[in-house]
Amino acid sequence: MIRIAYQGFPGAFSQLAARQRFPEARTMPMPDFEAVVRAVRTGASEYGILPLTNSIIGAVASAHEAMALGAGLQLLEQVIAPIQHCLLALPGAAIERLRSVDSHPAALAQCARFWSARQLLPHPVDDTAGAARRIAMDRDYTRAAIASVEAAEHYGLTVLLRDIADAPDNRTTFVIFGCERATAAA
Repeated sequence: MIRIAYQGFPGAFSQLAARQRFPEARTMPMPDFEAVVRAVRTGASEYGILPLTNSIIGAVASAHEAMALGAGLQLLEQVIAPIQHCLLALPGAAIERLRSVDSHPAALAQCARFWSARQLLPHPVDDTAGAARRIAMDRDYTRAAIASVEAAEHYGLTVLLRDIADAPDNRTTFVIFGCERATAAA
């Protein structure tokens, strides 16, 4: 079975993009973009996937920095995926009682008008699905996460609002890469 490393927890947009391209692959969560690159370089995973650009914010700088560390990596293809940011909270939470919103800095930037208009304090965390996981664990009804519907389902959260990005056609271009030795054998 093909293994593909992605940054984040289950329900992260990178995992969803990986499954879009490799539906039968074993997706491997990694704590950060550099860990995705390391997993491929060391052979722990045949492939990695990183978000490189977004239609609202442009380049995802930290992903580009991680790729720069990846000497010997071969870019295989791109996956362009629609990104539907949702506002997730604990079941029973009310939008008017929310005080803050957690998410990856790129997701917060893609939804800046939304959280700003509602006077929510943004709290950057390592990943969108990780934000959902944290909300579920902390049980704080005044906090929400910006993440995917799949993250809501995975962590038992409620989708309060869908499509909250600053532009209706929000898309991210992900790159799938492998190590030159692994791709030569494929």
